[in-house]
Amino acid sequence: MTTPIVHSASSASPRSQPYVRVTSRGQQWVEFEFSLGDPALYVELVMRPEQFTAFCTAQCAITVSHQLGRALERERDKWCETVA
Repeated sequence: MTTPIVHSASSASPRSQPYVRVTSRGQQWVEFEFSLGDPALYVELVMRPEQFTAFCTAQCAITVSHQLGRALERERDKWCETVA
């Protein structure tokens, strides 16, 4: 496993603040969205729970609240409806 780039909390600008949003969690895996600066733009990742914890700590990531996560889902749904 490669070592993630570490951001200290004090050096993270609002445009580079790391965010995570857990989308599924089991005993073996954590599926989550990872973003920098804008939680609406993300990559989907899967890690083992202990790797996920270490990753979040190393990135100084903020966990997206349930309320914000739902709002992001509603916004994505709007885009899906307009594309179809």
